[in-house]
Amino acid sequence: MTTILLGEGRGTARKFAPLRPACVRSPRGFGRCFARAGRDTLWISFGETWTRGLLRSIGRPMRSLGSMLLLHRPSLDSLAALEGHFDRVCFNSNGGFLPVDELAAVLAAENRGDLFIGGTVSPQSRTITLWRGDLAPLTVPFSAFEPSGDGTKPEFSSFAVTDHGNTIRLGEYEAAADAILYEFDAEYRRRKAKERLARDRSFGASLRRLRKQRRLRREDFPPLSQKTIARIERGDVKDVRERTLRIIAKTLSVDPGDIGSY
Repeated sequence: MTTILLGEGRGTARKFAPLRPACVRSPRGFGRCFARAGRDTLWISFGETWTRGLLRSIGRPMRSLGSMLLLHRPSLDSLAALEGHFDRVCFNSNGGFLPVDELAAVLAAENRGDLFIGGTVSPQSRTITLWRGDLAPLTVPFSAFEPSGDGTKPEFSSFAVTDHGNTIRLGEYEAAADAILYEFDAEYRRRKAKERLARDRSFGASLRRLRKQRRLRREDFPPLSQKTIARIERGDVKDVRERTLRIIAKTLSVDPGDIGSY
């Protein structure tokens, strides 16, 4: 992904270093960026002046320039013009984006599509449009945010994305990004179901099922530690050593090769 920053200083640019951005600090820089831009290009504008300058430089209709992230409150005419040149235009009117350092980290993350970078609250439609790290929007109704177990209710006038895109905060109320995606994104739900099924078929999952069937605790496999058994069950250990496998099998009273069948 090519990243282009419009009108921000070197200090902010350093925070986006993992994305290796090109920085435009004068109108003459737009032309050079157009030549390298494509559908996988991410443009980030820090001010309306720079956004308008970009639009003036485009002049005539061009092929898709990629995606645009506006870290300022855009004018309606700028939005309309940008949508003619970019596949996605991400913005908000509430200032509800992550802090710049967290934003940069999410945009560079491999799982950025599973994290949120900001959103816009619409009291009129009673919805929140959440922007994911790949700039795809997800619109969620207010009704999705039910009061928590201790009675805390969401305050939709106090919206923020926190925890590197993993949490939506509405006043004192918090909602996990993965829970929202699981409920409102069918593709995400199918992908997580496949991942869960793969884990359930793993050696670690078989060990966990057999251990519980034998009514054993993780600390019941001396000289192996509880931590070692936990790591194997989580799948953190890809190749279990032969000695370790023999100890586990003896404790479970099965042949080592049979553990994976449970």
